[in-house]
Amino acid sequence: MNPLRRLYYLLEYAAATSLLGILAAAPLRLTLAVGEVIARIAFLLMFKRRGYAIDNLLRSGLTDSPAEARRIAFASFRTFVAMVAEANAARRRITDRNWREHVTLKISPEAEKILADPKQGVLVASAHFGNWEVVGRAASMLKPLTAIYRPFNNPYLDRAAHAGRTGDRLRLISKFDANPMRFVQTLARGEVLGIMIDQYAGPDGVPVQFFGRQAWTTKTVALLHLTTRCPLLLVFALRTGPLQYELHVLGPLQHERTGDREKDVFSITQNLTREIEKIVRAHPEQYMWGHRRWKQPKHEVPPNTKQA
Repeated sequence: MNPLRRLYYLLEYAAATSLLGILAAAPLRLTLAVGEVIARIAFLLMFKRRGYAIDNLLRSGLTDSPAEARRIAFASFRTFVAMVAEANAARRRITDRNWREHVTLKISPEAEKILADPKQGVLVASAHFGNWEVVGRAASMLKPLTAIYRPFNNPYLDRAAHAGRTGDRLRLISKFDANPMRFVQTLARGEVLGIMIDQYAGPDGVPVQFFGRQAWTTKTVALLHLTTRCPLLLVFALRTGPLQYELHVLGPLQHERTGDREKDVFSITQNLTREIEKIVRAHPEQYMWGHRRWKQPKHEVPPNTKQA
């Protein structure tokens, strides 16, 4: 590693861990007040992400007003900062004894029965909505969970974040280290495998429709569902107040197999994406708009996958 880059990473690590350590010990009201300031500064300085968010909102059709798009984009920044602050606080304040004081579970009897079965592996799809850190922590209270995550570029910060985010019933696997057999083994142990499905997946993904626009989305969830036949749930945590959430568990999602694997992968992924779109339409301020969801790979799209 370049010495200057290493120094930068060490300084970034020291600053981030010091700030998060102070905020974790501070009263929640103060933590959120500091978070509000950080959100305003980030919205001002992170002009590229701000631009992506506003442009995505206008192109999504949720609004045709630049002022309204800017308002929602800023609310999205606030949601993200609150997510980081509250996830940091939750590591000390939300435990297996009191988590139901912070999380209201919205779940069907069928899904609850599946999660209560210690032998049944479960696939969970989720999105960058509300507080996705709480999704993993709360879901792991119901059943041991392994989540696929994207590591930080800073290796020191990534190690610290990894240690802080895991627990006895919650494990993380880097998307760069993951392989299908580890996924299958997790499900075979009767655990939950959680995968975020709402970011650009590149040409290895499948093109589905999201807000009427083509979005390349990971095939992993659909392929695992078809291969293992494990139940498939869609889970998200709606923030309702400081350290207060509704954990929505949708499903099990049903899919009639056609025998055409490519068609089935597309249909499953499209159905999941359609459900995520419904959630985002209802609460656009709680979605992470600042990433390039509709980025396109540099090759032609096969004709039979252009339509939803």
